[in-house]
Amino acid sequence: MEPLLGPGDGEMAAVEVREHPPITADANGKEQAAAPAVPIAVNDPHMTRAQREALIALRRDHVAEWQTDLEQLPHFNPAYPYDIAHEYDLDWTTDPDYSHDAVTRLELNEDGTVSPETPKNRFLNVAMLTTLLAALGRRVVLEPRLHFGPEQGAAAGLYTKLRKPSIQVEPDLAVLVPGTVLSDHQIWDTSYDIDVAAGHPVPALVGELLSNSTAARDLGGKRRLYEHLGIAEYVLCDVLGGLLNPEAPDAPPGMVVYRLEDGIYRESRVAGTDPAVFRSDVFGGLVRLLPPRDPVQARQDFRFQWWDEAQRYWRDTRTDEEREREQAEQERTQAEQERTLLAVALLEAQVGSMLPPADLDRITTHWHRHGPPDNVQDRILHVRQAPHAWQSLLRPDKPNHDHGPDHTPPPRGR
Repeated sequence: MEPLLGPGDGEMAAVEVREHPPITADANGKEQAAAPAVPIAVNDPHMTRAQREALIALRRDHVAEWQTDLEQLPHFNPAYPYDIAHEYDLDWTTDPDYSHDAVTRLELNEDGTVSPETPKNRFLNVAMLTTLLAALGRRVVLEPRLHFGPEQGAAAGLYTKLRKPSIQVEPDLAVLVPGTVLSDHQIWDTSYDIDVAAGHPVPALVGELLSNSTAARDLGGKRRLYEHLGIAEYVLCDVLGGLLNPEAPDAPPGMVVYRLEDGIYRESRVAGTDPAVFRSDVFGGLVRLLPPRDPVQARQDFRFQWWDEAQRYWRDTRTDEEREREQAEQERTQAEQERTLLAVALLEAQVGSMLPPADLDRITTHWHRHGPPDNVQDRILHVRQAPHAWQSLLRPDKPNHDHGPDHTPPPRGR
């Protein structure tokens, strides 16, 4: 049997899994087998798939010892169906459904090694949330805890390795029913509870960001669960590519939206248009996942968008911000151009006949390129009263004789 690594300080210490535990003696001197060490958290960067299976088998054979160690955790929840396929430590776990404020969630890759960080696209998750908030109001929540009865977990086929049905999952985001108004704390704190077993309304929409370790479950058991709970829409985003369809591993990143029809999820892809466009009743229109514009910034630049029929453009928070900046810049440029035209017109009307034509051209060219002085009106009026001072008041400090095609001043109108 290959060695496994158990929890410890710093580097994990090697713990050998023995077929036959060592023999010890009880208080009466009678020989008995000592209980083997059954680690509840193993983080071995070199763990193989075979070692992972051996660890699960060890826990299955010694559930009582494993359970006893779990109960020592300060965040232990006696109602939660812990899974021998996952790791539970003081401050981290690999169980995608286990949630506690003091616990960070890591992931297991296909070989059973704990990932140092979740590969999910946190940027897209937050971007989707802010877009949903802008479009639908304060009824969107990040990573809520969705509680349900064990019979609903069983109906969806969500079980632990010990065949205990799941009683909670944690979607990446959820849109609650209309009329809900959440505080900032409720939206962002990732500890918002939706307990349908206690009669809470089911969300109107849930969203999941697929990763290599969660895609099969998101597309299988969790999809069946959301169907069974009656959640109207289910949005799945694949930013890695090849996860939405196991038969197309080379497929590009994308999204799918399922709408509940007669108790069954069906794709809401809009026929005859861009295949990336879906219809959403929750949004009351069309939605899409816009791929990155810059491959270097791919993880930061996926955009979940909705079609604004009134304004006739695809919207998301970042696009709205970009349009606002562009509009503000256009308005600033237009205001500067108008100010320049007024200044040139005033110059020509008030003192144009007093200045040599070449100098007048030089001044107006400079103003068209760089803008007139802030106090241009006062300067012009001063020149009218004291013509001899025109050079110090109006002439640019460094005359610019560049008359390139992009900077040719408009006619003076004289």
